[in-house]
Amino acid sequence: MLAEISKKNRMDKKFIYLNTTIIVLIILVFIFGDYFSPIEMKFQYWWNTKNFEWEILVMIFIVSPILSAVISLKKIKHLNYKIKISRVLFFINSLIVLFLVFQFTKFYLNTKTELTKRENELIEIAKKDIKEDNVTYKFAGGLKLPLFTKENENKIDSIQKKYGVKYVNTGCVVDLTEIQAQEKYKETVKPYLDKRNGKNWENIMETEIETLK
Repeated sequence: MLAEISKKNRMDKKFIYLNTTIIVLIILVFIFGDYFSPIEMKFQYWWNTKNFEWEILVMIFIVSPILSAVISLKKIKHLNYKIKISRVLFFINSLIVLFLVFQFTKFYLNTKTELTKRENELIEIAKKDIKEDNVTYKFAGGLKLPLFTKENENKIDSIQKKYGVKYVNTGCVVDLTEIQAQEKYKETVKPYLDKRNGKNWENIMETEIETLK
C-alpha cells in the first residue's frame, strides 16, 4: 500500500515537472518563434513584448486546463482525477506546442520563398540598371522633409547622377522582406559603381552634397 502511494506521488511530481516544462516551452515558442525567420531581425525584448498578443497566450492557459478538467471526468483506467488532469493537460499542451512549431515553420518557408523570389527579381533589375547606368537605391524613410531649397535639391540630383545613382524614398511603410531583398540589389550594383566611380566614391559624393548645406 505504501509502495503504491509512493509510486503515485512520484507520478504526480513527474507530471508537475512535465507540465511546467511544456508551459515554459509554449511561452518561449510564442515569444521567440518570429525570430526563426529568413528575415534578419535584431531581437528587441521590449518591442517584442509590447506588441505581443498576450491575450492569445492567456486564452490558451485558460482553455487548456478547463478542457483537461472536462475530459478527465471520463473514467480512464483506475487513475484518480488529479493524475488524469495532469496527463490530459500535458497531452493538450504538447499538441499546442506542435501546432505552434508547425505554424512558425510554415511562416518560415513561406517567407523564405517570398524573399528568394524578390531577391531574384531585384538582381535582374540591378543588371538592367547597370546597363542603363541608372542605379536606384530605394529606402523607407517616411515623409520627405524639405531640408534643402529646390535649387539645392536639383544640384544634389545632379551630383548623384554624376556618380550614376539616385535615391528614392518609398514612404513610411516598412516591409522587412523588401528591405532585406534590396541588399541583393546593392550587392549586384556595388562592383559596377566602384569600378565606375573609383574607391570611396560614396564618401566623396556625400562630401560634395554636404557643401550645399
